Amino acid sequence: MKQNDTKSVSDSFSHQNDLIEDFIIYLSYEQKLSENSISAYKKDMLEFCFYINGQIDLLKVSREEVFEFIIHLHEKQLANRSIARKISSLKSFFIYLIKMEKIEANPLDFIDSPQYLKKLPHFLSVEDIETLIHPLNDSPSEIRDSTIIELLYSCGLRVSELCSVKVGDISFEQGVIRIFGKGSKERLVPMGKTALNSIRKYLSYRNELSSNPTVSASLFISRLGKKMSRISIWNIIKKRAQNNSISIQISPHTFRHSFATHLISNGADLRAVQEMLGHADISTTQIYTHVTPDLLKETHKKYHPLENEIKPE
Repeated sequence: MKQNDTKSVSDSFSHQNDLIEDFIIYLSYEQKLSENSISAYKKDMLEFCFYINGQIDLLKVSREEVFEFIIHLHEKQLANRSIARKISSLKSFFIYLIKMEKIEANPLDFIDSPQYLKKLPHFLSVEDIETLIHPLNDSPSEIRDSTIIELLYSCGLRVSELCSVKVGDISFEQGVIRIFGKGSKERLVPMGKTALNSIRKYLSYRNELSSNPTVSASLFISRLGKKMSRISIWNIIKKRAQNNSISIQISPHTFRHSFATHLISNGADLRAVQEMLGHADISTTQIYTHVTPDLLKETHKKYHPLENEIKPE
């Protein structure tokens, strides 16, 4: 990471901590909450800040980012009660920011409890994903960044999983990638020809990325020859989105969500998607089982009896 990037992230964390400390003081002196309650609020807020990695200003958090965090909590298999408490903590924090006139709207409006979380973060169209994957030139870093986005989408990987992939985890013969997910659980995820070709091309450029003779065994490496960090991946995606005028805010999770959405919308078996995503419980995968309006219209037109009724001549 560049020195300026490191300073920017550090400043962001400092700013977040200041906002949270002010909130804690408010809970203590204005709301007169108990020490246990205050401790729980602080723990929940710090967990959210750790999740966004200093990449997002707390004063600019959107509903999309909140939904991504909630899905993250589901993937950790937390109980609904725990998730509901964290949602309540976040909602209280943003209500406080509104009272302090630091923000105008609460990104958690209309989010009541886990069982009502039907809407999900925005997923990208295939056209937008193809645009984001396309490199600006044939430089090693551009080829690497394109391959990163290709794998996030083609395999539905978590960003932590992508960072941990090693060159030896790719099987070109079988067309699969070996992933070590949560709890070090191993799974094999299939890759299509496009993803395999993208990796082949990237590997031919990989050693040009770094002058470090002891290059890491990680598939994706930085200019220092070390494995890519989560923050670096966030920055790559943010830069690509800006360069291609993608208006919605996206993150590494957006590609995982798009992967699941596109598969399910095109008729993929839910159990198969569960296996590819590495979910221990299918109820987590069911979070992704929404369909696009176009698919609903197509299904209605195809199967509704009145739509298919034979008209008299």
